[in-house]
Amino acid sequence: MNLFKQFSLIKSLTLAGALVASVGLAHATPITYDLTGVSTSAGSVTGTVTIDSSTDLVTAADIVFNDAAVGNPEFTNIGSPNAYNGLGQDYISGLSNSPLNYGGQIALYYDTANIGTGDLNLCFAVGPCGTENNQGSSVDAYVHGQGTFNITSGSLDPVSSAGASASIATPEPSSLILLGTGILGALGLARRRYFKA
Repeated sequence: MNLFKQFSLIKSLTLAGALVASVGLAHATPITYDLTGVSTSAGSVTGTVTIDSSTDLVTAADIVFNDAAVGNPEFTNIGSPNAYNGLGQDYISGLSNSPLNYGGQIALYYDTANIGTGDLNLCFAVGPCGTENNQGSSVDAYVHGQGTFNITSGSLDPVSSAGASASIATPEPSSLILLGTGILGALGLARRRYFKA
């Protein structure tokens, strides 16, 4: 094979590799989730959480515990993000924003199976999300006579800046496999053509 054909084959392989790498990196993006239908015995929990789809870790949060009795505390400080065995966790705390509240925190546990493809289930208690007795999402209000309020319903629903589903912008694994198979097939045909010539 002459030098020109070798150079063309190398160029084709490099281009295909760059395409596959860029598609793989497109999946590793931060996704913002709305807390939807999240409630406790004392009040609802609203706001957003941003999760890095490559690590499954919370990177930003703006959450409000809607309970006037404890001063409607806001939680924005990321504590100890972790992800293991298909479960994500974070303790998100807040500064005192009311004479009624001295901060507090929300313990957020979520199923990572649908990150980048759909809604995330919150963990409420021992069950499908985890095997430990402390893997239920809850809110702590640091107020005299108050304590922990277990989260009893809700989910994390993906949104984009335009309010559309994040799954639209993120390719599904089956699509990536199909694209990769097509690229490998095209490279095989190109290689065969070069060697025949």
